[in-house]
Amino acid sequence: MKLSSTKETTFRTRLAAWVVGLSLAAITALSVLVVTMAEPGDKSNVSQLVFSSVLPLFGTWVGTVMAFYFARENLEAATQSTLRLSGGYEKDDSVSDVMIPRAQMIVRSTTSGQQVGTITVESIAAIITVTGKKRVPILDDKGSVKFVIHQSLLDSYARTVTPEEYAQASLDDLLANSANKRLAEAIGFVSITATLGEARDQMQRVSGCNDIFVTTSGYPAEPVLGWLTNNLLATVE
Repeated sequence: MKLSSTKETTFRTRLAAWVVGLSLAAITALSVLVVTMAEPGDKSNVSQLVFSSVLPLFGTWVGTVMAFYFARENLEAATQSTLRLSGGYEKDDSVSDVMIPRAQMIVRSTTSGQQVGTITVESIAAIITVTGKKRVPILDDKGSVKFVIHQSLLDSYARTVTPEEYAQASLDDLLANSANKRLAEAIGFVSITATLGEARDQMQRVSGCNDIFVTTSGYPAEPVLGWLTNNLLATVE
């Protein structure tokens, strides 16, 4: 989706809100008017008639509006999934349309005050084993991405140490090897306003990069907002 599409969606949402609000206000005002203008002896009957007529109308109206919005969101989600699988995105589309949102990212984060280097290798490997994912972003306690650890890197490291050493190893131990650290740091960053083409260009500028992260301004120190893998960017036309 492009910026023009986003503006159109905003306009439609506001228009729908105005139509719904004014319609409900008109129904309410008409109901009050009918009850007010009724003869004193008929007010009770008129009130019951208005109530029995307007209440189902309110329920139907609200149900219709909710169904419209929920159906639209489901359709948009399904459309996005189809586009991801079919490679239907273009380089001028926004990264926010394709990225994996932070809430859906499976990561290994530090707790408050904990150093990233003290994260154990086994805790990262456990995430890969449980989730079936092949890579795990490492975040500090501010929510910033520091490294991405791929399963291939863990497998390679495991062949260089004993099982006992592997069980006790920390991220600092893993990254003490310069080649391992270079692979873990082969990540790029773009802003939330960037296009998919810019994200792909950034990936190509970083040697060995397979992961692009989205932040507010594109700075590594900022909390991550989303994630673009090489597999996602490979589908961009």
